[in-house]
Amino acid sequence: MRDKLEAALQALEEARMPDWGWALTLFLTGVLAVGVSFIFYPSEDPNWTMILGRQFGGECGFQVALGLPCPSCGMTRSWVWLVRGEVVKSFTYNAAGSLLLIWLAVGGLLGGLRLVTRNYKLLTVPFNALFWWTMFWLIGPYLGMWVARMIGFNAI
Repeated sequence: MRDKLEAALQALEEARMPDWGWALTLFLTGVLAVGVSFIFYPSEDPNWTMILGRQFGGECGFQVALGLPCPSCGMTRSWVWLVRGEVVKSFTYNAAGSLLLIWLAVGGLLGGLRLVTRNYKLLTVPFNALFWWTMFWLIGPYLGMWVARMIGFNAI
């Protein structure tokens, strides 16, 4: 039994993504998030975004099914406005979305720096810091704004 466990652990270690792969993943994720935000653009109707001259999206399935705003409502619009420098408008649509895009962009920059310098441990963030930032983001801006919207504050 022990031999099988050791063999499985050895296989996992050999299949592990190389450090440059993680740096490339960070970089590409950041570039993709910011790039997609530029492809979409604001609509004259503040409830929609546009892409290729067409209105993007449809009615929120969560809101249609439950009659409540969903926690992600406004995220696309928050990204669209943030990349255009409209920070206040971005945070008004969805603060969690704004922070998520900033987080992804910073991660992309970090991944790019790691690739350029070939120092794949450059500015390594401790796991505890990532965990607590994620908990803050989830409980504060994401769920907090959702609860605020359900009681009528900042309804978009």
